[in-house]
Amino acid sequence: MLYHRWMARLSSYIRREWLSLILGLILAFLVAGLFAGPQGPRDLVALRRHRRILEEQREQLLARNAALRTNVQRLSADDRFLERLIRRELGYTRPNELVYKYPDAPEEKPR
Repeated sequence: MLYHRWMARLSSYIRREWLSLILGLILAFLVAGLFAGPQGPRDLVALRRHRRILEEQREQLLARNAALRTNVQRLSADDRFLERLIRRELGYTRPNELVYKYPDAPEEKPR
């Protein structure tokens, strides 16, 4: 008897509030899809983090590009810079100049 009364009450409630229940259920699915689905707040946070990383890389590349441009300008205009670079990179010497080369220190073997 208690079961029948409870079912009757539930049935009456559903008949009165069926539209509200359906709209509430649709709203619950939309909210769940917003947070769990693609292009939700979770993805937005990940995209912002990725954007910040890309902007940092861009800044580093711009600084490196500026340094390379400066080196290109110095190579084409500054003969002393070019000479120092050639001597350092290629080991060139001037006439009557002695070059001393020292062997690398031998590595000690662990005992």
